[in-house]
Amino acid sequence: MQNSFSTKARCRSAAYKAASSSSSGVLQPLHVLRDFWKEEGVSPIDNRGDTILHFLAVSGNVAGFDILEPNLSVKDLETRNNSGDTPLHEAARFGKKDMVERILRVEKDLVYMQNNLGETPLYVAAASGEKDVFTILANCDFSKLTMKRNDGKTILHATIFHDCYELAIDIVNLYPELVNDRYNDCMTALDMLATKRLSFRSGSNYLFAEIGKTPSVPVQMIETIIYSCIPPRYKESKLSDNQTQAGTKVVCVERLSFTKSLLGNSWLQAIDEAKQKHILALILAKMLLEKYDWSYSSTDHIVSNPLIQASKHKIDELVVEILQKYPEVVETLDEKKRNILHIAAEHKNRFLFDYLLKKVASQNRMLADIDENGNTILHYAANVGTPFFTSTTEHIESVWCVMSVLMMMWGVLWFKYIKYNMHPRLWDVKNSEGLKAEEIFEKNHLHVRKEAETAVRNLSNSTLVLSTLLCTINFAAIFTVPGGFEERTGLPILLDKVQQELWMLMFYLGAALFSSVFTMGTLLSFLLCKFYSNDFYISLPIKIIIAIISIFYATAFTIVACLQALNLENIFLNKDVWWLIIAVVAVGFIMTLIYVDLTFPVFDYMYYLVSYSFFVSYKRGHM
Repeated sequence: MQNSFSTKARCRSAAYKAASSSSSGVLQPLHVLRDFWKEEGVSPIDNRGDTILHFLAVSGNVAGFDILEPNLSVKDLETRNNSGDTPLHEAARFGKKDMVERILRVEKDLVYMQNNLGETPLYVAAASGEKDVFTILANCDFSKLTMKRNDGKTILHATIFHDCYELAIDIVNLYPELVNDRYNDCMTALDMLATKRLSFRSGSNYLFAEIGKTPSVPVQMIETIIYSCIPPRYKESKLSDNQTQAGTKVVCVERLSFTKSLLGNSWLQAIDEAKQKHILALILAKMLLEKYDWSYSSTDHIVSNPLIQASKHKIDELVVEILQKYPEVVETLDEKKRNILHIAAEHKNRFLFDYLLKKVASQNRMLADIDENGNTILHYAANVGTPFFTSTTEHIESVWCVMSVLMMMWGVLWFKYIKYNMHPRLWDVKNSEGLKAEEIFEKNHLHVRKEAETAVRNLSNSTLVLSTLLCTINFAAIFTVPGGFEERTGLPILLDKVQQELWMLMFYLGAALFSSVFTMGTLLSFLLCKFYSNDFYISLPIKIIIAIISIFYATAFTIVACLQALNLENIFLNKDVWWLIIAVVAVGFIMTLIYVDLTFPVFDYMYYLVSYSFFVSYKRGHM
């Protein structure tokens, strides 16, 4: 009996290997399959309930299927695994075009079979982005019901959910009636697309306005420039008038062989794929907007729509497309009766807020709107966060070090920017809890302000040690110049020989000494600061900028003075030290990149501080 079980197990293993093999020219495994089929048929061979036909479909083993086809019945091909998938489902999921054609040759009605989730093979192919298989299956006469699964999600929802936008565009052209179908009675395809932030450029790192979002600013700058230089692989094209489908299709642009080889690099390929996905997502969004039903019933006073979704997920280009085509939907409120200006203020979305102030006709009304809890836009501007990383009062316990300083700086700047764009009458409005916007700001930022104070004091103490050390080194170096001093006159010995080079050395040492002393004074002012919220608006950022610049010059002039001292000693001329020059240049370049990476957020803040303070004319509504 035991030998019988072991023999059957060996046969099952051999049949599994033969079915899972994609090679079609090996005769022996095919005989194994045929023999196993005669003995076991459609009996499951794993704990998922898969039969030998499921594994043939997954691997696309057409030769194995052909050898079994004379003995196959329609009932065999209708066999389901534990998930309710037939072999046709598996072939469609993994894009096995030839296998799909073989199965349909036996029985075409298999395309209507549904698995446990109610998914047909057409739905599975759409969700997997298998365009060729989808095209084959789409030739069958599908009804609207067979293009949905049990929860109401259509094939269009499935392609968008899995980022298969090229196929989604084809589906919109083939089945335009699916555009307004709602998943779970709430989300259309456009609503779902409006939640896919990473599918648009505004949600990526490849945007110049988002520089500083990633840990490495220099790398992000390089990637953003590369992104802008990569040519698009897709473009929109209008279908001819004599066609009955929708009016837009996607055309692939042929690339030069040099471009293809260059973008074959894995790093550049990732950037290229991201850009093409952003292009396709925007094309799809425009197509869905053309057919989207914006009508409201008289009872729908609050309707969740793509504009609200796109605003919450900071998909700026989708918001712009919606408002350009349907400007009236800017009046839409969300479930809390907030308009999109409330949302932009809450998330510190600089682009969207400025765009709405410039382009929307009813900006004064939107600025004056109050939500169901009595909160104005200024109340939402009191939220903790930065334009790059939005936080809330529920997450500020994890804020620490430099991030807390940036959050305080941006918090104060954004709050004042929103405040002076509103009518003064709204500044002191209390919400349903009896709190003014400034009171909420202080409450939300209390923990962050304390963390920022601790961070600034700790950093200033550490930097003070460095500046004191540089000051001591340069002060001592001034009185120990190369060559020494003459005993009779007290002047440097090299003064008559290399006067210009010596004066350059003294200049570098003096500049380094002055910069280090200036840094010490600036850092001491941090220790005397009271760290009120308003201090983070102008006073502290300017002091931080001064400290950053002065410590940079102190370090740079100290290094240059060291090199000049080596030059006076003729180190570079009399010895073969070319490697030292290369090493100094390389280290200097790397340290500069690190310095830029560390200090960029502060300079970025200063740019917007100056921009908002001096180059923005505030227009307060008259009420």
